Amino acid sequence: MNGDTYFTRKGNYGFNLQLVGNVPSNLWIADYCLGMTGATHDAEAFKHTAAGKFPDWFFKGDEFAWVDSAYPCTKHTIPVHKEPPSHVHENAIFDKYVSRIWVCSEHMMGALKGRFQCLRGLRVDINSKNSHAHACRWIKCAIILHSLVIDVEGSHSAHYFRDLHTSVQEQQDCAEPEHVDDEGVVADGEEK
Repeated sequence: MNGDTYFTRKGNYGFNLQLVGNVPSNLWIADYCLGMTGATHDAEAFKHTAAGKFPDWFFKGDEFAWVDSAYPCTKHTIPVHKEPPSHVHENAIFDKYVSRIWVCSEHMMGALKGRFQCLRGLRVDINSKNSHAHACRWIKCAIILHSLVIDVEGSHSAHYFRDLHTSVQEQQDCAEPEHVDDEGVVADGEEK
């Protein structure tokens, strides 16, 4: 196993887990891709979700996914603007409102990690294909149980766990120091 492939852009070792939810968000996970290593680009990993592979089946009618600027713009994925177009006033307003929806997807990940604290830093040695598969099964079980509990108890239970996994804890998980101002805006411009 090549450890470098697990090294993420955030400076830690991990997997690239793509989650696809719904809006308005009840924090239920509608689709996911698991198994890609941390060095895999998000847009590449998204191609392996059902939403990425079979968009005409996954999205009904005019449905689409809001995505960040790293993803391509397609019939079913609409990214926020990259620089320099993001500095145009109308685009900045659009991106601000889209970011509020994007926050819902971050809440979905927060609810998953809040409910299953073991995901905050899955402490397993990955030194073979079997240990990689074992770690993936662990995460997959958490995803399935998370969505099952939401189906049974409703989204209010997930909202409780969402608040247990704060942006500070996410920074600790990722070993990425960030500055968040009073409005929840991170120094690099992403809203949490």
